[in-house]
Amino acid sequence: MRSIFASMILLIGLVANAQEVKLISVESLDNMIAENGDQVRVYNFWASWCGPCVKEMPYFEEVNSAKQAEVIFVSLDFPEDLEKAQKLISKKGIQSETYLLNSTNYDEYIPKISEAWSGAIPATLFVSPSGKKYFYEKAFEKNELVQVVKSLSSK
Repeated sequence: MRSIFASMILLIGLVANAQEVKLISVESLDNMIAENGDQVRVYNFWASWCGPCVKEMPYFEEVNSAKQAEVIFVSLDFPEDLEKAQKLISKKGIQSETYLLNSTNYDEYIPKISEAWSGAIPATLFVSPSGKKYFYEKAFEKNELVQVVKSLSSK
């Protein structure tokens, strides 16, 4: 009984501290990606209805929590589904910056992220400290994600 109670308290704490999902325009996202940083930045594109996206979220969150990279989650749910995205982020206890792209015009934002992107998710854009971009249209396993981040940290 005590362990159930302790688990509930822990879960409530995680949910209460989850990141707020904020709407972001294509232009603001583009500007954010263009900024230089002192560490690898990881933009993970996902949606609440995408099973592989949801499965890999804890791996990205671990990388962010360990300060191996700055992770930014970008939801591609419809803007009217902001609450659905927020519930998922809260349920997962996500602390990383989280946005919902305020656009359904795929032709506008897909080529700005990467010319190689077909639009499929999950998709991830890595930006090295020097500003070089690396795009992956796939789901990541934890070890693979950590390796990519480590390899880009020195670039």
